Amino acid sequence: MPSRPYAVDVPLRWSDMDALRHVNNVQFVRLLEEARVLALRDWFRQDDGTVHHPQLLIARTEIDYLRQLKYRPEPVVIALWVSKLSGASFDISYEVKDSRADDAEVYAAAESTQVAFDMESQRPLRISDEDRALLHKYEAPPVDLRRRPSGHA
Repeated sequence: MPSRPYAVDVPLRWSDMDALRHVNNVQFVRLLEEARVLALRDWFRQDDGTVHHPQLLIARTEIDYLRQLKYRPEPVVIALWVSKLSGASFDISYEVKDSRADDAEVYAAAESTQVAFDMESQRPLRISDEDRALLHKYEAPPVDLRRRPSGHA
């Protein structure tokens, strides 16, 4: 993980809790989405304050659930960064954490692949040089996931 990843506070909703009194596994995907939407809005903010909105589709999401997250009134912190840039796609790595402390408990590690997409032609698009430069600012090695070796690129 980068020494200073982008981090977002995401509140939990009462409805995120399941019958086992912890945050349901499906809700983790929603938490990642909320963090990603806020991060991308910030990452693609122009110098004049306007936000460029590239058309992106999610092609893949992988999550390792590491610890139970019991419902609580305090938000979780989701650290996220760009872990791979390709021609028409990029990966975002995530850690769902207890707090912003360096030694915070990690509830889940995840990665998602975003594809730049032309909705009219229904085809992937190459990421523009401008967007690539913006994404490079947040680039770091991928999060460690159980199904692949550490440092996998």
